[in-house]
Amino acid sequence: MDISLLKKFGMTSTEAKIYLQIIKFDETKIGPIIKMANLHRGTVYNSINNLIKKGFVGFIDRENARYYKSQGEKIFKSIILEKERKLIEGKKSIQKFFKNISKSQKGIEKQEVNVFCGVEIFKTLFLEMCNECKKNNIEYIYVGRGGDTYDMVGKGFYEYVQKIKQKLKIKCRMILDKETVPHPYHKYVMGNRKYLRSKLQTPVNFWIYGDHVLFVLFDIKPLLIIKIKSNSLADSFKGYFEVLWKSARKCYDKKINF
Repeated sequence: MDISLLKKFGMTSTEAKIYLQIIKFDETKIGPIIKMANLHRGTVYNSINNLIKKGFVGFIDRENARYYKSQGEKIFKSIILEKERKLIEGKKSIQKFFKNISKSQKGIEKQEVNVFCGVEIFKTLFLEMCNECKKNNIEYIYVGRGGDTYDMVGKGFYEYVQKIKQKLKIKCRMILDKETVPHPYHKYVMGNRKYLRSKLQTPVNFWIYGDHVLFVLFDIKPLLIIKIKSNSLADSFKGYFEVLWKSARKCYDKKINF
């Protein structure tokens, strides 16, 4: 048993040094301890008194002298058992704490916000959206000018994702600007779409699918994307979309019929 081990049980370095001297005897007066520890008499007295208070050392007065004796292994076992008891109590307290936190958080929505930049990450997020819609059999809805995605990702990728939408039978509804009908994207776009009477002046295009809202600012360089996971926000934008959807009109033979 060394000093570092004894310190783990609450002894100071000096107390541990003195305790190691005491356990060499069955019982002993203070004189031999002072001599072997090579410490000041007052230091030894104070340390022994502390060891007695902590339960590591006992004493008996006999023949007008005081004899000190180690309390042996049992005190260390007792300390270990007490630490185990406190650990179990601590574990239960932590479990109770987080259980109460969990109860208090019920009904409080957890939201996630991520910001991305660049065309390549936009392509990845768009494909992720398609996979999510297919996996959960949900539609996505979109509001924007129309043509911005085509201009940003290029004809090749735009045509590719439209074919994926068709292959996966992705359901989608889009509200677009009627003035973008002549744009080349109109030849390839797949989905149920309507157009607004007046030009869409919003600088933000947004997609909603499930509990996700995807904002894309095409006019910022590099391209800026904000992805938010929030049921309440998604529901709010879905409600906004439905209002626009009722007032928008369909396109027949590339002409707007209002």
